Amino acid sequence: MVRRVLAFFALVIALAGVAAGPAAAQEESIDASFDDAVVRALGYPELNVRVGPEGIEAPTTVEAGLYLVSLTAEAPYVGYLDLVQPPAGLSEEEATELALAAGRDDLAQPGWVYAGGTNTFDLGESRWFAIDLAPGEYRVAASYYLPDQGSEEIMRLAPLTVTAPGAASPGATPGASPAASPVAVEPPAAVTLEMTDDLRYVVTPDPVPAGPRLWKLTNTGVHTAHHVVMTRVPEGVTSERIVAEFASLMGGTPPAGEPLVAQFTFVGYAALQSGGQTTWVGFDLEPATYAVVCYIVDPATGRPHVLDGMATVFTVA
Repeated sequence: MVRRVLAFFALVIALAGVAAGPAAAQEESIDASFDDAVVRALGYPELNVRVGPEGIEAPTTVEAGLYLVSLTAEAPYVGYLDLVQPPAGLSEEEATELALAAGRDDLAQPGWVYAGGTNTFDLGESRWFAIDLAPGEYRVAASYYLPDQGSEEIMRLAPLTVTAPGAASPGATPGASPAASPVAVEPPAAVTLEMTDDLRYVVTPDPVPAGPRLWKLTNTGVHTAHHVVMTRVPEGVTSERIVAEFASLMGGTPPAGEPLVAQFTFVGYAALQSGGQTTWVGFDLEPATYAVVCYIVDPATGRPHVLDGMATVFTVA
């Protein structure tokens, strides 16, 4: 999740000999550019999730279809959310531990389906995304933690049954909007970010139009789960340079000057999505050069995807 990625930034900066601790790195490298208004304007029924020490407050049954999902963490915490389908046979304790490993440590678990999610950043804020939920048995995997770097993260799981259309009312369970049944018309996204099995992000159009836009985040692969970590980067930086520098830093070879990662400014995030899964989020990006990078650790190789080339630079104009 975001906290781990920022800690990773701080680690590689430290390895390169730049004096910047995790707290300083976070303060200097975040310029969140979410635009929830773009998502909420879609007008779909709401599926509201709240997490904190008392557990998860969320619907237990909804109809299949498109929803606006919100995540709120109880004060003084921030939160993480992914809608997941664990493999059969896991105990509640095992499922919770593996959900935490995926959310906190970016360790995608074999056999799990990650439908998508988000993370809050500032106290008291909610974060929104849209998702098309297919019928099935899901778990709401939501965690909470204090914003400081050393705080413990607590993961909770709650059941969510998605029924065939017409079999349940989203207003009948806590946390769901009393609006009409969900619709099946795909949101009109202005930008598409595709995640592929050959470890690429494909961003279209090129360049991306500046300002508040609805983004479609879709994993078109079948084998690997990915997340989206979006940063603003210096002009002229290439995807190949990002991959090469991460490889050298992880190999213990510091750059001659300031490491590239120290010049990253975090602007956006979306949680793990498995192959075949799609979510929609709103970003309000100013004209500049940006990159999307995948830090998910591949369960087959034990390597973060960025080391195998999963970084893409794009322009916003």
